[in-house]
Amino acid sequence: MPVPVWIVAIRDPAYAYMLRSSGFRRPRAPLRRRPVARTSIGYAPFGSPILQPTPEEIQHMGSEADAANSIFVAKVRDLENRHGAVLRRTAEDLMRVGTATLRTTAGDIHARIIRFRRGAVVLEIRYPGGWSQGRSSLSTVADTSIHALTNALASTRTEAEPLP
Repeated sequence: MPVPVWIVAIRDPAYAYMLRSSGFRRPRAPLRRRPVARTSIGYAPFGSPILQPTPEEIQHMGSEADAANSIFVAKVRDLENRHGAVLRRTAEDLMRVGTATLRTTAGDIHARIIRFRRGAVVLEIRYPGGWSQGRSSLSTVADTSIHALTNALASTRTEAEPLP
């Protein structure tokens, strides 16, 4: 059974904030007054076989995932090398003000830092097509924000470039 968020908030308010703002509802213990009948938990009709992937298919999917991961890492490194100054400037604005916007050809990337006690921070980044959250500390959030902004830029579109 998961620990209630209000108890988590006593010990780690930054993590509790991330749990609340994730949009994922945490399960609560139901009040059971009578036994619950077993119901279907899937979409397959009764009696139909569930196809398991073969070892060759699993290996093929793994190699595809490794290739996609290496391509993404190379793209992130390339963006950091080509646009490092713009990304560092945006991260400095983020550290100084608490919010920053990176203008790109695909749309704006909005970042903000939410500070909590004991030096804990949550870094939120909203970009075209998604958003991300990460927990960090005041001492490491500057480096983390540069990498998170680069990841957001790499995740938007293949041709996305930051505007000066």
